[in-house]
Amino acid sequence: MKPFPPIAVLCSALFALPAAARTSSSPASQMEASALQALPPAEVPEAQLVPPAPSAPAPAPNAPTAFDDEDLQARMQDAPDEPAIAEEIDKDSADIEAVRQAEEAAAVPDDATEGEGRIELIPELDIGLPELQARYDIPIDVNAAVVAYIRFFQSPRTREHFVKYLSRSHKYLDRYRAILREEGLPQDTVYLAMIESGFGNFAYSRARASGPWQFIAATGKHFGLRQDFWVDERRDPERSAHAAARYLKQLREQTGDWRLAWAGYNAGVGRIRKAQRNGYGDFWEMAETKGKKVLHPETKGYVPKLMAAAIIAKHPEAFGFRADEIEPHRWTEYQEVEIPSATLLSVVAEAADVSERALIDLNPELRRSCTPPRPYKLKIPVESAERFAAAWPAVQSKVRLTFAGHTVRRGDTLSSIAHANGVPMQGIVEMNDLRNARKLRVGQELMIPRPVRGGAMVASDEPVREPAVRKGGVHARTAAPARQAERDRATHRVKAGDTLWSISRRFGVGLDELARWNGIKNPARHKLLVGARIVVYPDRG
Repeated sequence: MKPFPPIAVLCSALFALPAAARTSSSPASQMEASALQALPPAEVPEAQLVPPAPSAPAPAPNAPTAFDDEDLQARMQDAPDEPAIAEEIDKDSADIEAVRQAEEAAAVPDDATEGEGRIELIPELDIGLPELQARYDIPIDVNAAVVAYIRFFQSPRTREHFVKYLSRSHKYLDRYRAILREEGLPQDTVYLAMIESGFGNFAYSRARASGPWQFIAATGKHFGLRQDFWVDERRDPERSAHAAARYLKQLREQTGDWRLAWAGYNAGVGRIRKAQRNGYGDFWEMAETKGKKVLHPETKGYVPKLMAAAIIAKHPEAFGFRADEIEPHRWTEYQEVEIPSATLLSVVAEAADVSERALIDLNPELRRSCTPPRPYKLKIPVESAERFAAAWPAVQSKVRLTFAGHTVRRGDTLSSIAHANGVPMQGIVEMNDLRNARKLRVGQELMIPRPVRGGAMVASDEPVREPAVRKGGVHARTAAPARQAERDRATHRVKAGDTLWSISRRFGVGLDELARWNGIKNPARHKLLVGARIVVYPDRG
């Protein structure tokens, strides 16, 4: 989705069509154009104007945190997502970028030429145009531009991506249709999310649009989608669908036509209203105007692309997309549980007996490996709710975290920052994904983890050493073994992704203690092996 100013014409980088790419035609489109003609679109009943969209609800106020400085929060919103989440963003974004590049190379024409007779341009369908249109509650036209996008989705370079979109669609179609119906929109508007992101929650475009409905930051905020250091609700499939529905409803009111509303979703309503004031009556008339005077190439292709995707999606086998190659994804029913303060997802996952990856999939809006430092409703699989309810009280008081923010100043070192905050360096390194702890930048924002409970985490500026021995053989530290003997011994088998710091947080013990119990002299450099056993002496109760 694009911002309200015309500059953001790329509603998504998914299918951008630069003018340079229009100088040639694909072999398929040349063949079709020379041999076939299209019918004029049947009359589509005008949708009734809906009442004005309610104003966006004000975001819930933040719970008091160490990030009270508004300027600091604004800057930290631009901080990169954590590695595991960034990996998902890279995968979904690479997918839509590959399709965008394929579209540029294909030079899909924007010709809206129409003709008389049966649907000659798409012989795969053994029905007439009126019957095809009756299968949709959105306008469906068949002309050279729409057919060109059908052939584009069938092309070898794009086909594998469309198979993936069809597979994902099974997960979201029913839920999105219900949301669109609730918001008063035609349910087949769901295919707009298909051409925007391929139903990818983590998709991020060149235009900095994010999520399945591809909102840019400003438009997302306008429609109530929260974005900060901790969450990006543009990636929440349900919240973003509600926001997109409200936006499209508003565009339909402003333009008077669904085709123009879709074009406005891509180009911004200002460009569409300007064309209307200049005498252009409908989308196809605007699209036929050469150059960028009325519409940019990517907007000219946006509407026929949506129609093409909708036609294939309801008739996949007719267009060569076999059932045996489509792997239907399934919607996960969930239950929301309130997490009162910042908590590692790994801890919640263990309490619910699910994988951390399952929590990320259910809560794609989260940008960190923990919940925000405020009461937060987290989704867990409904079948895990009972297990979580039984296990959570026992671990809640031991594993919660809170966070402080620190802006690096000249002369700061990681050691001095850790010492000043009374936390281990390793915790800061992992929470901020610092690849080189020696290269801090002045002005860099760091997240400092702190325990909620009364016990303090001890800073570990130096490698942990064995107990010192004074002259005469008297140990300088003798209390630790006595305290340790009073504790119940436990073991933890190392899993992929575990670190000493994450294990210490899970059991509510200090990093230096965990290292000492296991004979680890330098926890910052120690490499854990998957399957190894770590000895832990958690406090009783």
